[in-house]
Amino acid sequence: MAAKKSMAQTEPQYDVEATRIRRAAGGDMQAFRELYDDHADYVAHHIGRLLGPRVEVEDAVQEVFVRVHGALSSYRGECKFSTWLYRVTRNVAIDHLRKRKNTISLDDWRPLKASGSAWKRLEARDQLRGLYAALEKLNVEYREAFLLYEVEGMKLREIADLTDTPLGTVASRVRRAREQLREVIESTIEGAQ
Repeated sequence: MAAKKSMAQTEPQYDVEATRIRRAAGGDMQAFRELYDDHADYVAHHIGRLLGPRVEVEDAVQEVFVRVHGALSSYRGECKFSTWLYRVTRNVAIDHLRKRKNTISLDDWRPLKASGSAWKRLEARDQLRGLYAALEKLNVEYREAFLLYEVEGMKLREIADLTDTPLGTVASRVRRAREQLREVIESTIEGAQ
């Protein structure tokens, strides 16, 4: 009895989203706005993880939804909508990474002087900038695998399903990302001494 009740409670939510997707694909802008409202934070989170803390994140989120609007009629429901949306998000992030001409250099990173707890906040922010600067040196597939596994805490199988990549390839990308990050960080430390 409890299983039926639980199932009945989840079906309407699925039906609401499926109906909203169909309406939005048919040109209903109110339905599309509701999809945007429901998923904008999800997209911004993943764009931010892939691009790092930059101003262009907001522009990239908008670009994702422009692409979603144009491609929504191609969504067939063969996977969860969030999985399909992640793939669109990933493609936009990859395009933005390829367009970047000026990347952050670890050599240009200099800690700011401060005191007390303000120093700890600045240090944490600088460490985050340093991490993203190091991640900039990685191939986008390695960066994505590393962030999803190490930062998001996803399992390798989840990443494989989400990115439509073989499990062994995902594991290899995480391992190589770790190795390359270690090399970048070690070379930066050696250069600073």
